[in-house]
Order: sequence, then C-alpha cells, then structure tokens
Amino acid sequence: MTQLQCDVMNCANNKDNCCCKPNIQVNGPCACGSEQTSCSSFLDATNSAQNSTGCSMPNTSLEVSCDAKNCTFYANEKCGADHISVSSGEDNPDTASKTQCASFQSK
Repeated sequence: MTQLQCDVMNCANNKDNCCCKPNIQVNGPCACGSEQTSCSSFLDATNSAQNSTGCSMPNTSLEVSCDAKNCTFYANEKCGADHISVSSGEDNPDTASKTQCASFQSK
C-alpha cells in the first residue's frame, strides 16, 4: 500500500489531505514529467456532494493503480512508491487532467 498525500482540496474524495477512496488511478502512459500525469479518480466537489463516498476516516494508505510506464515507481500497472503526492497545477481544478502525480520520477 502507498501512503498518499493529496493537495487537491476541491476533490470530493479529499478529506484532511488524504483520500476517501480505497484506491486511485494515476494516468500518464507517455508521461515524461509529473505535469503529464493525472489522477483519474478526481471528482470535482463543486459539481458533486463533498465526500460523496461517505468517508468518516480518510485512507492514509491505499492501492495506487498506475499506467505511467516511464516512472521509476511503475511496477505491473501499480505504483511501487512508499509515498506519493497528488497535486494540481491551479487552485481549483475542475477536471482530472488538471491534477498530477507530483511524485512522478522519470526513468
């Protein structure tokens, strides 16, 4: 399991900088940098109910599926990092494509 810190505060799955989902998906099959990755599990809280998952305790460790094959942490469609950070390139992203895996490291 990977420890996740999520700085995307307007994601409906975010609670206390953690994720209410038991797993997330990081995309970026051709990524060469973190700005070319995204968290496809992002759900815009402005267009949905906050914490719609009914999360009372956020997950501090979760499974991270990943297709960023150029990342040093990529291992068989999973993230092998002990800790990752998901962030955004702007204050209030409205789509998953405006989020990124800030922990991406190119091979």
